[in-house]
Amino acid sequence: MRATTLRRRGATALGDLPELTAPAQRTTLLRGLLAVALAATLAGAILLARSAGSGRAAVLPEGASTGVIVLDMSASVAGPNFERIATVLRGLVSANQAMGLCMFSDTAYELLPPNSPASALLQFERFFNPERVVQGTPIFGQSPWDQFSGGTRISRGLQCGQDALRRGSVTHGSILLLSDLADSSADTEPLVAEALSLRRAHIPVRIVPLYAAPDNLRIFGSLFGDSVFVQPQAFTSTATRHVQPVAASWPWALLAVGIVLVGLLTANERFNTRLQPEAAT
Repeated sequence: MRATTLRRRGATALGDLPELTAPAQRTTLLRGLLAVALAATLAGAILLARSAGSGRAAVLPEGASTGVIVLDMSASVAGPNFERIATVLRGLVSANQAMGLCMFSDTAYELLPPNSPASALLQFERFFNPERVVQGTPIFGQSPWDQFSGGTRISRGLQCGQDALRRGSVTHGSILLLSDLADSSADTEPLVAEALSLRRAHIPVRIVPLYAAPDNLRIFGSLFGDSVFVQPQAFTSTATRHVQPVAASWPWALLAVGIVLVGLLTANERFNTRLQPEAAT
């Protein structure tokens, strides 16, 4: 933006030129302020637009905008459990829900960080679909995690999810645990400690039970609450019911910034247009 000047080559000399110095300086200052305000408002609109329309899948807790899937890959999770896992992953993709992903057995590791696009889950969903069906029995192929599958320490998976949320600086995240809940007896104390840690960190947990035994359901209900369970049917689309999409509020902040931006552009056109002298009559 060119600053206002009163002396230009070929300009007509004026006798009262010094009296125009103060108005010229005010004009230059106004132009600078408008330029800074326009740049700041445009940057704010871009940042707000990146999160506009995001929200939470209806199966996630109220107030949680994203989360981490904590997926049980122990040896006891196979066959029909794989079909339920695929159903959940497809449901989250249909809801366009950004999620992270941790897998665990005796140990746990992070595959996707929080806020990963929903489409990233599709590269994992295909491993949980049967290759063929023989006499009504689904046959699953070998997955990259077969060698990883072993015992079950659910506390390790929950800790992995909590660490992923912390590393991603996620302030309103949650954990979605998919497991048959058949935890190792050696994991009882670490599991209780991890449940208390999640409660202190205000990280809500939702659990999709994979054909879990009633005794295991009671144990996890006592740790996380009876309302923590989400049935896999919540992720299934039928002719009469569809997976609920991401729930998001109106982007009021983005709309307000847009109005301010339009106002600043109008002011810029009003005060920064070049003066057009009228012809003498």
